[in-house]
Amino acid sequence: MFLSTRGYHYTYNYLVKSSKKNCENLIKQKIDLLIFNLKKLPSIKFLIFTTYIIFSGKIFMKDRVKIKFEKIEIGRFILAKTFCEFECYTNKFRFYLVFIKCFVLAGRIIKTCNYYYQNYDVKGVYVDHCMYMNGIIFSFFAHKSLPVYTNNYPLGMFFVDFKKNKNKHLLRYENALRIITKKKINNHQKKKAKTKLSHFIKKKNFITYLVGLNYEQLDGMDYKNFDYVIFAHAFTDGQLTNGYSGFENSLEWLEFTLDSLINNNKKVLIKPHPNFYNDKLGQPAVWDKRIYDIVVKKYNKYNNLVFLHKPIHNYLLLKKLDKNCVLITHYGSVIFEAAYMKFKSICTTKNIFDKNFKISNMWNDKNEYLKLLNTNYLKLRKPNKDDLLELIYTMFFYHNSEYNINFYDNIIRKNLKLNKEEYKKLFATPARGLITNYQIKKLKTTNSMENKIINQMSRTIHQVRG
Repeated sequence: MFLSTRGYHYTYNYLVKSSKKNCENLIKQKIDLLIFNLKKLPSIKFLIFTTYIIFSGKIFMKDRVKIKFEKIEIGRFILAKTFCEFECYTNKFRFYLVFIKCFVLAGRIIKTCNYYYQNYDVKGVYVDHCMYMNGIIFSFFAHKSLPVYTNNYPLGMFFVDFKKNKNKHLLRYENALRIITKKKINNHQKKKAKTKLSHFIKKKNFITYLVGLNYEQLDGMDYKNFDYVIFAHAFTDGQLTNGYSGFENSLEWLEFTLDSLINNNKKVLIKPHPNFYNDKLGQPAVWDKRIYDIVVKKYNKYNNLVFLHKPIHNYLLLKKLDKNCVLITHYGSVIFEAAYMKFKSICTTKNIFDKNFKISNMWNDKNEYLKLLNTNYLKLRKPNKDDLLELIYTMFFYHNSEYNINFYDNIIRKNLKLNKEEYKKLFATPARGLITNYQIKKLKTTNSMENKIINQMSRTIHQVRG
């Protein structure tokens, strides 16, 4: 059997079937599909475990993110789900209520995983959205030594064959997702990487999740006076996707950074994420903007802190800064932008790329981070140009990420003969994967066309080997 957290509704029709096809080729036999159907209650053992976590006080401790149940990582995914809600930032009672509910949900997920593992001959698993509670499913079946398939940036569609791959660090989802290996590239490949990087940085509509955003112009402020620029991240989306670095969420990281820089007589600019002002993203953008406004109100009294209040394209801002300005980010594309424009930057090792790529000053925990924030500019590492181009080439031409010609969206779109705007309307909406039956009929997809798409996608699924 091939177990999937998603059924055959439209986008996932291709994702699930191509993963199943790849798994069949891997084990050299045909297998049937089995849909993950969540159990209503956790096991008695898990309820006892939850009671212990609550009454022992572990639920209140900072290392709650590391909580495991029978070697299965759960704390991090529970927190990631909890912090998707605005009130969990502003109301402690609401936080713990949601946190405990998510704890119970984790128990239901583990009980369901055990049920399928014990009662079916599961040969492989497809898991969607592993950055949230489904990360528990990834962790469970990884420990059971099965091939686990999923999709996320920067790898596109990928899998780890835990039956053959004994690299224990891959048991953690963020390590499977991270680009670790450096690949030497020739001059022609460097040129291709440089072109892609230039587009990535300079074109306003190049980054997928920022397409359609209406950027605004900078005002007449003298931006050359700043010693640091902090790039704020989304608060209610994708927390802890790349691992735990000492902060449970982006708000905690941002306030720690501000508190550390307040009294060092340095001029600091804080740039909000452009999606705080993106109406197309709905409620999450509203919540993120509200949280950002709370931060502004809290820190506005400090004269060395200057907050921006509109969506600004990073490239336009970076062109205005003094080259001795340090760019601070938790993670994200601004690291590539900083390195491309020869700025020194600071970011966490819990990122989409490994610290082997010497393009930023990276930290593992709060102590290392604080040390970097207090490090003299001259002692910070400069970005390594070759490492940057090797990383970009790997992202764009090796892995089938969303910017690669073999990204699954591109395969589907081209075979269905849809232009980008048509495809966006059908597939790239907030309800992605829930395309209507009317729209399916309108596309007139034949069995042979579907099989062609599935076969192409199956061949492009990247195997992570560690």
